[in-house]
Amino acid sequence: MTAHETTIIADESVPTIEIIREFDAAPEQVFRAHVDAELYRQWVGPRSLTTRILKWEAQTGGSWAFANDRDGEEIASFYGSFHEVRANKRIVWTFTYEGQPDSVALETLSFTGRDGGGTRLRVLSVVSDFATRDAMLSSGMDIGVREGYEKLDALFTGPAGQHARDAATFTALVESATSDDWLRPSPVPGWAARDVVAHLVEWSRGFLSGGAGIEFETLDVDADPAAAWKQHVCDIQAILDRPDGRVLSNPHTGDMPVELAIDRFYTADIWMHSWDLAKALGRTVDLGRDRCTAALEAMAPMEQMLRESGQYGPAVPVSDDASAQERFVAFIGRDPAWSPQS
Repeated sequence: MTAHETTIIADESVPTIEIIREFDAAPEQVFRAHVDAELYRQWVGPRSLTTRILKWEAQTGGSWAFANDRDGEEIASFYGSFHEVRANKRIVWTFTYEGQPDSVALETLSFTGRDGGGTRLRVLSVVSDFATRDAMLSSGMDIGVREGYEKLDALFTGPAGQHARDAATFTALVESATSDDWLRPSPVPGWAARDVVAHLVEWSRGFLSGGAGIEFETLDVDADPAAAWKQHVCDIQAILDRPDGRVLSNPHTGDMPVELAIDRFYTADIWMHSWDLAKALGRTVDLGRDRCTAALEAMAPMEQMLRESGQYGPAVPVSDDASAQERFVAFIGRDPAWSPQS
């Protein structure tokens, strides 16, 4: 990953702050990280703070609010409205610190593709007077901006980025479910939709607790699958964002950095089970042709061991013209044509 600098410019003639930052990710990815509440809260602001989204309507005419916490205590909150949201191109919003409700910034974010790939993000913030602008600059805003964009870079690459993307896909499916949907059958024999969520939550927390000594609060998936899943995603992402040199020890996998263990064994499981949850809910999900092909190529030489371990059922026959995704799910024992009425 290329290291990019963040440029912050204060105009001498008008009360504005201009921020310019480049990313290796595509405009669609950078834009999504600004409008997807779950992704946004993971990267915005300095590393010393966590963000809680209080309201998020990322559409033209919508409103938003979030709070910053340090060690579980709220230290600041912000709110505003989305004046314009133009997919993958532009966001115009107001930005107000709750402690200074008379100081409202109007910000325009422009997402432009770079030659050869990547994105150039330009943020122009306009405030009412120079005193307000200078107070913003002296508040440590530059640290929060720079560290936030560094966290955003991490979302696009490495274990933290992969988990953020795969978890966001799974979270979208979870949020689409009604209370009645959780009892719908899934492609996994004996599992309802709720059991897909329970599987991911329960085994990974046990895996990390037993292998890395990381303790978690108990989550009640049966009572509220969506709430349990969202908390679980936050817990795992927090570990990946700050692995702190922790090592996971397991008699079957040996010792490895905890972030690599999560990436190799757990994040891949989210990706695979997103197909199961989508099917159970009557939705569709794109696992990605290249990723399906790569996974199938990696697993094929270990087929006998995987079958004998009980992780996957017998492969399901598919036609010669089956897609990469169909071949992959068939290999792990799912019927690509499965439906709740099957």
